[in-house]
Amino acid sequence: MNHNRSFRFSIHLTFWVFYFFVVFYLMPDYFGRNLSFFQKIDFKLLLLVIPITYFNELYLLPVLFKKKKYLLYSLLIISILLLATIIYCNYIIECSCSFSFCLSQQLWKFLLPVIFLSLVWVLLSLFEKQKELEKTQKDRLEIELKFLKSQINPHVLFNNLNTVYAQAIKGSDNVADMILMLSENLKYILYQSEENFVPLKKDIDFIENYLEFQKLRTQGINNIIFKKNIDSYKHTIAPMLLIGLIENAFKHSLYKEDEESNIHITLTVINGKLDFECQNEIDVENGKRNTEGFQIGLKNLRKRLEIIYPKKHNFSTEKQNDSFIAKLEIIL
Repeated sequence: MNHNRSFRFSIHLTFWVFYFFVVFYLMPDYFGRNLSFFQKIDFKLLLLVIPITYFNELYLLPVLFKKKKYLLYSLLIISILLLATIIYCNYIIECSCSFSFCLSQQLWKFLLPVIFLSLVWVLLSLFEKQKELEKTQKDRLEIELKFLKSQINPHVLFNNLNTVYAQAIKGSDNVADMILMLSENLKYILYQSEENFVPLKKDIDFIENYLEFQKLRTQGINNIIFKKNIDSYKHTIAPMLLIGLIENAFKHSLYKEDEESNIHITLTVINGKLDFECQNEIDVENGKRNTEGFQIGLKNLRKRLEIIYPKKHNFSTEKQNDSFIAKLEIIL
């Protein structure tokens, strides 16, 4: 706000310096007198021009023009300018000239500051309105993003807790290790997922820890192949983006009685570009299976990507034979 006021003040000061130079220095004296610059300054003219100019800026523009009462505003400002010009000609300098001559010689002195500073007011108002709109849009996107993230985080935690519970019921020897991994995952969810961006290394560590957790949980069910190629960890990424696709791969992978179902995950970061691919086998015969939650998850992911990485991402999904493939590219 202070910056805007300083900018306005600078523009107004510059204009009045220009006005003094043009009106009182460049314009000749109509009475043929050889006057200095300071002697040419007409304070009576200024006593009319300045109040009219700032009455227009402080009252007419905000009250009438801003509320789109353009006709009323135009009639008022034109009437004020004409009346001021007539008063100046006939009662202040007493030029005894005709009405048309008076307007041709004096009206511009009143008109110039009103038009120029009105234009400045309009442009600055449009600029401030645009900034307010951008701020409102940014606030709305942040609220929407927090809502989307709030849907993701409990979902991840809930699935992991169910897994530990199921393993404890079976009396599995891996429960202690799974609780430790779950603790690390929970720590990440609580302390990192609220950030807009996190170090790439932390997000990948979270994914690897989650995959180790799933290897213990799905022994004999899923064969997890995870490949990564990272040329540099000096990047940041929005947290909890990739994990949703990985979770879906486990949730919707095909269950086989005689052999493990393959889940292929590839993560590459080269020259600041992240390429991620997750592929899992699906049951093509059971096409009527309820996938509403799956589609909601993909919809949320697409929305988050649009908010966080506008025009910097490419996300696609496809079914290929008996596999579901999700591909994501992000410019970090």
